[in-house]
Amino acid sequence: MNSHRRRKHIRKLVKTLTKVRTPLYWCDTCNVPLLTRVCGKCGQEGRAILLTAPADARPASEVELLDFRRAVKAELNGEYPYPHRKVVLFNKIPYPDAADEVVVDGYIIGHRYYDLEEKVWRFKPLYVGASEILRRKVGYYAVVNLTKLTRNYEIHKDKILEANLPSRGEKRYVALSTASGYEGIGVITRSGRIRVLKSWLRKNYRWNARDPDWREVVEANEARIAILEQEAIDFARKISSETGLPALVSFSGGKDSLVTYQLVEKALGKVPILFNDTGLELPETIEYVRKFAESRGAEVILASAGDIFWLGLAVLGPPARDYRWCCKTCKLVPTASAISKFFKQGVLSFVGQRRLESAARAASPRVYKNRWLPNVVVAAPILNWSALEVWLYIFREKLEVNPLYLNGFDRLGCWLCPAVELGEVEYLRRIHPELWSMWENKLRSYAEEQNLPEDWLHLALWRWLRPPGDISRLAKGVSAHTLRTPRVKICSGPDSGYITVKKPLHRVDAYAFSSTLTPLGEVRIRDSTTLFLDRVKITILSEGEELEVYFNGPIDAEKLAKSVIRASLCVGCGSCELWCPRSAIRIREGIPHADLPLCNHCGVCNDVCPVSEYVLRSLKFSALQGGIGK
Repeated sequence: MNSHRRRKHIRKLVKTLTKVRTPLYWCDTCNVPLLTRVCGKCGQEGRAILLTAPADARPASEVELLDFRRAVKAELNGEYPYPHRKVVLFNKIPYPDAADEVVVDGYIIGHRYYDLEEKVWRFKPLYVGASEILRRKVGYYAVVNLTKLTRNYEIHKDKILEANLPSRGEKRYVALSTASGYEGIGVITRSGRIRVLKSWLRKNYRWNARDPDWREVVEANEARIAILEQEAIDFARKISSETGLPALVSFSGGKDSLVTYQLVEKALGKVPILFNDTGLELPETIEYVRKFAESRGAEVILASAGDIFWLGLAVLGPPARDYRWCCKTCKLVPTASAISKFFKQGVLSFVGQRRLESAARAASPRVYKNRWLPNVVVAAPILNWSALEVWLYIFREKLEVNPLYLNGFDRLGCWLCPAVELGEVEYLRRIHPELWSMWENKLRSYAEEQNLPEDWLHLALWRWLRPPGDISRLAKGVSAHTLRTPRVKICSGPDSGYITVKKPLHRVDAYAFSSTLTPLGEVRIRDSTTLFLDRVKITILSEGEELEVYFNGPIDAEKLAKSVIRASLCVGCGSCELWCPRSAIRIREGIPHADLPLCNHCGVCNDVCPVSEYVLRSLKFSALQGGIGK
């Protein structure tokens, strides 16, 4: 995707998220957030809070608040100047890494964000947050003799009336104000000037005398929560009646699937839960799911990926946000396999999916079918709920949540997911340093094999094939090193050519190759190194750590490559076995074996193989980029 198309794509995503943003208000009488304009506790009308889209605010946990206050003190090199509250909201915002708008007493006081270069949580004061610094004369500030503050303008020393400034070039924010009513923030340049980053007209504010708890927030929003609950229950009953399918809840151990189960149980009674153990779940999550099922008396249907991720890692390299081979091998295939085993006639799967989680989910219908999950109707009862609505329902129902949330985690799932932000990794390091250390060692070994620069590890560039602009700027031009080295090479002419595979996982001869070649047509084996596919002669040579497959005759080289990849690099995920329409394939000892007389050469097994898909994707991407680089 070129830069113009990428910018256009980003604008489209922002527009989509803006459309689904949830309004949020604040009651100044009770000092609580409101889901609707009128407070259900005192009856007063709240004021609107203009959060950054999609405005999916959530309660800040005690651990997050402690980290935030430490970050503020470090940034200001002084005391924490804001009220200590039990009710504080965080709202995720776009940054190079993890970041949140921080709401105290209904005011945005600034951003907490994770600094990728310094590897620490930092604080950027804004609006009321900067005003309080100036009012109390704490931290870094400057009162300047200007009528207006303009972005990128550099303020000379002779314009500074009063100030407490950091050292030259020090990366600390300075709160700014003028006598004309402008405020803003800036940074000190190496020349000693203050460069303005952002400015605004001074806002009036008043800290509230009340410090309510979350129980009072629930009370103020009871009517809205009750409406949301009843609508979701009615939806679950309606879709269950319409489909006539047995129901289950896809249960991840996170807050959204917890609320979904509570609602479905109220609507339909006890239903099974489907838990997919990707092999990358934290032990707290596995234990939480076990205890939850016991407490509810719910049947657990377990889907398990086993060691598939680590096998795939050896073949495909680290996964990335734009190279998510892990989702197919560790999530979709095990889930589809478990469902097909227990629900041969189909199933209604309730999921904790929400629109505000991403632009893709914002565009998702509430009921749909996933082409990777055969005979499954997916329904999302809380699709239109915000994170705050989910949490208030949890508080109202007194539901026990996964303990990871109490340790600062906001998202749960695979602990090394490429979608993770490094700020989120900090919480993982605290409770499971051994896991992240193990992953970093594997990444370091991969980087050394590929001769990748230090920034590839330092900035976690493994999370992309093509990093976004803000990350590329930090990486200073090493983004080409995010390529995955293809293990396959295709050289083909009009009617001949060869395919090579480096370090195949399995020994391949004509007999083994016939199982993956049969999707392309009738196979005839002459001996252990030679076979025929219609008029095409195929010769197999295996020497040392390289497999070579030569072909003579008219054939699609890419289709042949898929068969070669499946024979030599299969990780045993079972996707081909699951999707074969004639049940002609079985995975035995980690590799596919086909019943040749049963095969009708439809080619489905080659098309659904995630390993062949992503090996070829890395091959094409490498060719497009002109190689791995230095």
